[in-house]
Amino acid sequence: MSVEDDSIRITAEPQSMPQNCLYRVDRSIFVGTIYVSDLEIARQWVPLAAALMESTDGIRGIKISNTEILITMQNVPEDWRVPAKSSGSAIRAFLLNGSRAVEEKAAEHLAGDDQIRAQAQTVVDAPLNPALASHGGWVEIVASDGKDLYLSMGGGCQGCGSAAATMTDGVEASLRNAVPDIGAIHDATDHAAGVSPYM
Repeated sequence: MSVEDDSIRITAEPQSMPQNCLYRVDRSIFVGTIYVSDLEIARQWVPLAAALMESTDGIRGIKISNTEILITMQNVPEDWRVPAKSSGSAIRAFLLNGSRAVEEKAAEHLAGDDQIRAQAQTVVDAPLNPALASHGGWVEIVASDGKDLYLSMGGGCQGCGSAAATMTDGVEASLRNAVPDIGAIHDATDHAAGVSPYM
């Protein structure tokens, strides 16, 4: 799907987790990664997320990372084109307005489950991904449901025979040690799709 005009190019890509849709924008939105599901916090600290929540019914949470916006819906849409059109229009209108997408130090003001996810994201960014990069791999938080996290491994980790052990003994253990309030950790990796596993 594509949502575009002459000045801002946006693509919308429904994901393998069917309640998720990834929007790619032709410019940097925010350096780093932040996830928010609380509208009141979004209104004050993550204005782009607030604009999306107010324009599209049924959004459960929004992740903003560099040139990407991942929207997670409460329920799987019957047709992603409907929320994709309203969300794409809201993204474009917000960016044309020139407002800051994420306020400085926004992550410090997250609360509840969003704060837990932010703490987990810090662990993913460092030390996990630098360590996995030595094997040509990486891990990302692709979704969350309350305190539960859905993680996906990629690069050399996707399809690797040791991926399950890496997920359980490395990734999960590191996350639980650093952020004990995390709930269940689900492996959302499509291991069969790996094309150049490390082992």
